[in-house]
Amino acid sequence: MFAQKNEANSPNVQGILTFSSGATSVTTGNAFADLLLGNVSTYQQWSKETQYYDRYRIVEPYFQDDWRINKRLTLNLGLRLSLFGTYRERYKQAFNFNPSAFVAANAPAFFFNNANPNDPANGSLIQNAGNTANPLNGFVQCGGAGGNLPLVPGSVFPTVSIGSSSNVGCLKGHLFNPAPRIGFAFDPKGDGKMAIRGGYGIFFEHTNGNEGNTESLEGSPPLVLSATQSNVIGYQNIGAGGGTVPFFPLSVVSIPNKAVWPYVQQWNLNIQKELPYHFVLSTAYVGSKGTHLTLLNNANQLLPLPSAQNPFGKGQTLYNTGPLGPPDPTTGQQTPDGACAGPNQTSGQPVVPANPWSAGQTVVGTNGPLTAQAATNLNVSCGLVSSNAAVRTAFPGFNNISTLRDAADSIYHSLQVGARRTVGDLTLSLAYTWSHSIDDSSDRSSDIFVNAYDLANNRASSTFDMRHNLSISYVYGLPFFRGSGLAHNVLGGWQVSGITIAQTGTPFSVNNSLAQGDNAGVANGVSTFGSRPDLAGNPHSGFSPNQDPSVPGPLAYNPAAFTAPQGLTFGNVGRNTLNFPGRLNFDFGAFKRFAINERTGFDFRWESFNLFNHTQFNAISQGFGAGDFLHLNNTHDGRRMQLGLRFYF
Repeated sequence: MFAQKNEANSPNVQGILTFSSGATSVTTGNAFADLLLGNVSTYQQWSKETQYYDRYRIVEPYFQDDWRINKRLTLNLGLRLSLFGTYRERYKQAFNFNPSAFVAANAPAFFFNNANPNDPANGSLIQNAGNTANPLNGFVQCGGAGGNLPLVPGSVFPTVSIGSSSNVGCLKGHLFNPAPRIGFAFDPKGDGKMAIRGGYGIFFEHTNGNEGNTESLEGSPPLVLSATQSNVIGYQNIGAGGGTVPFFPLSVVSIPNKAVWPYVQQWNLNIQKELPYHFVLSTAYVGSKGTHLTLLNNANQLLPLPSAQNPFGKGQTLYNTGPLGPPDPTTGQQTPDGACAGPNQTSGQPVVPANPWSAGQTVVGTNGPLTAQAATNLNVSCGLVSSNAAVRTAFPGFNNISTLRDAADSIYHSLQVGARRTVGDLTLSLAYTWSHSIDDSSDRSSDIFVNAYDLANNRASSTFDMRHNLSISYVYGLPFFRGSGLAHNVLGGWQVSGITIAQTGTPFSVNNSLAQGDNAGVANGVSTFGSRPDLAGNPHSGFSPNQDPSVPGPLAYNPAAFTAPQGLTFGNVGRNTLNFPGRLNFDFGAFKRFAINERTGFDFRWESFNLFNHTQFNAISQGFGAGDFLHLNNTHDGRRMQLGLRFYF
């Protein structure tokens, strides 16, 4: 197979403004007020749109032989040779960040104007002391010679040095991937009324576009630039402001240097038996294991704070610690303004905007002074740094590095039972599956790693895991008004059919939607949510579905079972710990043929989906801190009917 895909990258050349009440150093506390005042949490813009031309080749010959050992036992032997060529961009427009090509001595320095915190160039990259700064330090041209290429005219970096890669797709190929398969069929008694079947096979996947290949590099620098500016006060301070063009740290994509193709092992054992009364029963164990599956992560996340350095103890959060606020006019008591209020200079009078924390200072209500790393993580979590990129240590000079690697695994086990009965005008089928699927990442786009350095902590039930799934289907010709005549033509010959399903819900994760969502302060901008809450009780009890009638949708779990996470941690609630509601659905249909003669007539069909119009919820408010937290807020379609009339001749 020869494949090509020609497409443009999808940039936002108009720019994106983000306003957040969590950006403590610029916010008024209200994101809409920030919009009106021009207090920008982040500004991001792409430089242009470019056309890309991706290519790859696949050859997969298959060899199979059926070996009939005797009249009761047959073996099926097969071998697929998956010969995979790597993705490549035809005109060598793909550029990749290669961690092994990064040179620490070539990392740029950062510009900060301490006399003017509103300087639009604050947080931009400048030349380092050794005059070796490269804002694309570690970048290589896939299949190209690299060299000195244009970057941003009028900036500190009008040109940039790019490395070379002899691999046309930046991936060292892995051509030969043998995938054997074996199966058997056994008739124990030789009477054709019982069969035992089993099999095992390996199946390689060449990966789709936007996985760890050059298609994911569309829109990469130096052809296309995507820069981010943080904590901007005033729209006039976005970008250059009329002076030298500032060059801000880039968020980039990195694919592997070597092709590691994902593969799945599948196995099954099935027993099928013919029973009395025209029943056929089938029972099977089916399993699979996925290896080298694609996951998305951040190679430039800050290191999380070791627990031994964390001054926040159990129950101490970013919200119930910190400087004391003004006395309550009634009680005279002072309550904490929160750790993100920063170290205030006068008791009861917080500094606005907040000052950053420093090593050696103690957050009121915690167990000890901040270490240097704890101060950094706390300032990042609270938005008290001028630029997250300036405090990144893995690859200085870059912002987020979206890293695609074939490092995830999955495992699936299931018991599958099926029964079928066909007699006369009735066909009845039943299928039931009891299964469990576990993985590290359910698909390439799963941006759910709150900690990029702890993949094992992300292992949980798959996002699509459905523990119980029952399906009953039937087709029945009604035995009324048989024969001929007007009654038969109008009332006879009707056929009804239907499908009934009963399923348990799929899992979902509870996330932290409080102002400081990045509770650990690691600036993992690749993950949708930076942390999760702490578990404080049993989410399955202690509540009623209608306990808060002011919020639309019933309550599915107990919100009081969750609390704000311990300061500078990711929270102790795991991934995919709760499930959406189960589903019971009935679909029904009726069919009738009105014959005019042997070759002409009408077919009439009436179908109803969700026949009884049951409310079937399929979405929930997952963010701890939201007003409708854990309330169900969306449903499957209600009852739908459709009528059809077909004239045949």
